[in-house]
This record gives sequence, structure tokens and C-alpha cells, in this order.
Amino acid sequence: MKLSLRFKVSALVLLLVTPLFLFLYYTNIYSTNIVREKVAKSASDTLTLHLGSLDELLEQTSIYLLRSANENMLLELYSESPPDSVSYYLSIRKLMDQWYSDVSYYTIIRSVFVYHLDRKELFLSSQQEYYQEKDAISSGLSSQLKGSQLPASLNWEIVNIGGEPVLYKVLPDKSGRLLIGVLVSIDSLAQPLIQLESAEGDDGRVGIISKDGKLLWGEFSNEDLHRIRSHLNDPSHGTGTSIRLSNGSNYLFVDKPSLFSNLNVFILLDEKSILEELPIFQRIIKSIPIAIVIIMVILLILLSRLVFKPIQQLASGMRILGKGHLEHRLKDGKSKEFQLITQQFNRMAEQIGDLKIDVYEEQMKVQQAELKHLQAQINPHFFMNSLNIVYHLVELKKYSLIKKVISHLVSYFRFIMSTNDTWITLGSELNHIRNYMEIQMVMYPDRLDFHEQIPKELENVLVPPLLIQPFVENAIKHGFINNSHPFRVSVSVKEETLNDEESCVSIQIKDSGPGFSGQQLEILNLGLYEKDPTDRQIGIWNVRRRLIMFYDQRAELSFHNDSQGGGVVNIKLPIRGG
Repeated sequence: MKLSLRFKVSALVLLLVTPLFLFLYYTNIYSTNIVREKVAKSASDTLTLHLGSLDELLEQTSIYLLRSANENMLLELYSESPPDSVSYYLSIRKLMDQWYSDVSYYTIIRSVFVYHLDRKELFLSSQQEYYQEKDAISSGLSSQLKGSQLPASLNWEIVNIGGEPVLYKVLPDKSGRLLIGVLVSIDSLAQPLIQLESAEGDDGRVGIISKDGKLLWGEFSNEDLHRIRSHLNDPSHGTGTSIRLSNGSNYLFVDKPSLFSNLNVFILLDEKSILEELPIFQRIIKSIPIAIVIIMVILLILLSRLVFKPIQQLASGMRILGKGHLEHRLKDGKSKEFQLITQQFNRMAEQIGDLKIDVYEEQMKVQQAELKHLQAQINPHFFMNSLNIVYHLVELKKYSLIKKVISHLVSYFRFIMSTNDTWITLGSELNHIRNYMEIQMVMYPDRLDFHEQIPKELENVLVPPLLIQPFVENAIKHGFINNSHPFRVSVSVKEETLNDEESCVSIQIKDSGPGFSGQQLEILNLGLYEKDPTDRQIGIWNVRRRLIMFYDQRAELSFHNDSQGGGVVNIKLPIRGG
């Protein structure tokens, strides 16, 4: 397959520009990745610093809880004092005062409480309202306030207290009768993160999520939260990977897990804002590929107008000339070179037209001579067969039949010999066949049956003369068998529509004889007899030759056997009205 000049020039331009475009594209991507990596590392270091402060607070609170459980004498006094004793109330009162001071000092502590396992008593000191907090702890830590349900891990656990997620830790005292616990507010832990989010402005979003996927702090939609969970659960995700949120923006995702709890702190940085901080030369590099594309488009448009379009018009003109439209002429080109080419093309088209007219006139003379030869060939053939019939009737001395046959012959040949027309109507052709069949039925009385069917509107369709008669004659000559059943010949005509929606007349000649053999069908349908026609196929060869001359390749001639017996000949011709 040969390629067009437009394609070759476009491919050459692309071949020259593509390496530069790919290099600039790679440079742009590389620079972008470097910036993203630097920003991700900076965000990761900042997040590590803030998370280190949170872990340090949790570690200090853990040390405070461990010291309280093991060294606080008031807890031991409370554990050993019987209810309603002075030491019992005194120890509780002093514990409450001491813990109130501790809660004020450790700002992340929400509540400190003690639970007596034997007495099922709960006392606490909290930044919240006392009785409300006591009820919340009793309901929220009902399963945890049992000796058998102490956390197996030394890390801080997450629990929901009063509808708010908090961190909690519980330790037994030396006696084993008390559980001392601390609740840490996640909102208090997140205070440094609020400052971090404020420092990032609208470009950064910070959140805290548990390792089981629950959002503990931060404002995110359900859809965004689902994407964050999927990103965290992806084993291939790392620091500085990209995630797309529901607003359509891509964010740089940086997360760090806590060392002392099941918390995971993450920060989302808007990539668009990050890349806007690139130096001016980076933006220039990014715009160069666009400029190259624009230059290529302009170049191709100019080439199309100055070169491709004139060449395409020239090629189109050649195709039109090739189809036979010799009157087609090209308009003068805008450039000197194409103007010269156009003038030479128009002069060549004019010369080809003159030459073709001369050749066509010679072909018409040859074709007319050949048609006269074919016409002269088919008439004597039928005439000799007719005289043979009269000869047999004379031998039989059937003078009345001889008169009838000669009458039909006179009518038939009067029409044939009185006209030199190239075309006759279908009605006239069928009238000839009717005379021919009358002659045959005189010779074979009660043994032949002829039937014809033609719509009234098709009787004036023009066809070459003696187009159907040779096949009717061949049907009687080769298909008629002298037996008890009459031999039937039928001719039917109807109008059909071809695939290209062109109307045609379909002529079918059918007999009740033995039909064609397989070898005969192959010879007839493939036209093998045309290479060396014999006297047996002279009529068929004559018809096919005239169909080619009159209709070119638009006429069809086919042979097959009927499913109920007998041979069938189909002729399809474009309709020519008269």
C-alpha cells in the first residue's frame, strides 16, 4: 500500500519533533517528581516532629499512670479502708484533689479514675462534668473494667466515651483490687496538628485515623474517607504517593503511625498548589511542547494550502479522467509551478477526449458490423430448423398442418426480415416464440404444452431480438422425451430490484425435461464453451455475446435445475423502455 505525500511529510515532521517533545516531557515529569519528593520529605519530617511531640506526651502520661498505680499511698489506703470509715473518705478526698491538680498539669488528660474490683466503685477527677463523665466511663468501659479484660498491649487503646473517641489505659495497683486508668482526649492531642493545618492554609488537610479505618479527627466526606482507607490498606502505598479526592484534585498523601497508640496521622497537600511554586523556567519548559504542537499545526496548514491541496486536486482530476469524465478541467494553480502543471493537465485531458472520440467511433463501426453478423447468424439457424419441420410434415402428407405451419413461418419471418432494428419489445419476442411453439405443437400434437406469463406494463420493455427463442428451442431439442406425459415449456417475466436499487426485468425459461447434468451446468455457468463454441452451443454463445455488447456486465445469464425436475434458464436485464 503506497502512502500519500501528506502522510509522508507529516510523519517526517513528527519524526523530527517527537524526540525533542519527549525529552522536554521527560524533563518536565522529572522536575515535577523532584519537587513532589522534596515537598513530601519536608511534610514527612514536619509530621514526624509533631507526632513525636504527641508520642512524648503519651509516654509521659503512661509514666505518670504507672507511678500512680505503684507509688501512690492514698490508693493503698483506699483499697484497705473499709467503707464508711474515716480513712476511706479521707483517702478518696485527697485522691480527688491530687488528681484534679494532675489533670490541670497534664493538659492532654481528660480524666483520671480508680475502680474497685470488689466493691464495683468508681471515682474520678475530670475536666468534664463529674457525674456525666462517671456515667460515660461506666457505660463505655463496662467490659474493660474487669480484671480478665485488661488490655494485652501496653499501648493506648481507643474507646468511645460519651460519643467521643478517646485514648485510654488501665493498670492494676499493687494489691490487685484496684484499676487505675487515664483517658486522653484526642482533640487535645490534635492541637499541634491544628497549628500544622493552619500553617499549610487551604492547600493542606490533616486528619487522624485509627488502624481499623475509623476517622478520629478531621473533616472528610464519606467518599474521601473511603478513598483514604483504600489508600492506607494498599500495601504498595508509601510516603509521598498521590491520591485523588472527590473534588477532583490530586493530593500528596503523607502519613505516620504513632508508636504508643493505634493512631495514624496523615496530611494531604494539594499538588496543584505545590507545582505552582516551581521556578519560572519550569513553566517555560512545560509550555514548549504546546508551542511545538501549535507550530506543527500551522506548518501543516500552510503545507496543506500550498502543496497538499493542489496535489490532491491534481490526483482527484486524474481519478475523474480515469472514470471517463473527459470534460473535467482543473482550475489554475496559485503558484507558478502548479499553474504550469494545471495547464498541461487540461491540455492532456482535451487531447485524450479527442482521441477517445475517434477510438469510440471506430469501435461503434466494428460493433455494428459484429451485431449484423450475429443477427445474420441466428436467423439462418432457426430457418434451417423450421424447414426441417416442414420437410417431415410433407413426408407424412399432412397438408392441412403444412398450411398451418407455413402460415406461422410466414408471420414469423415476415417480422424478422422486415426489420433491421437492434431492439424489439418483449411482447414481439414472445409473439415469435408463440409462433415457434405453434409450429412445434403441430408436429407433436398433444405432447407439448406452452405457457407464458408477462405483466402488461413489461410488454414494451426493449430487448435484443431472438434473446429467448434459442433457449426455448434448446429445451425442446434436448429436453423433450417421447413419453406419456406432455412436455411443458413456460416463459415468465417479472420486475425485480437489484442490490443497488436498480430495476431489472427477470426472464425465466423452464421445462419439464430431465434437466442439466452437473458437467453441463459447470460448462454453461462458467462460460467454458465460449473459448471454443460448437454447433451445439452456438445459440447460447450468440445470446451471451450480444448481452455483453448491449449491457456490458450489467446483464446476468444463469442455468440451474428445478427442485421438481427440469432445467431452468434465468436472464436478468436492466430495464430499457420503448
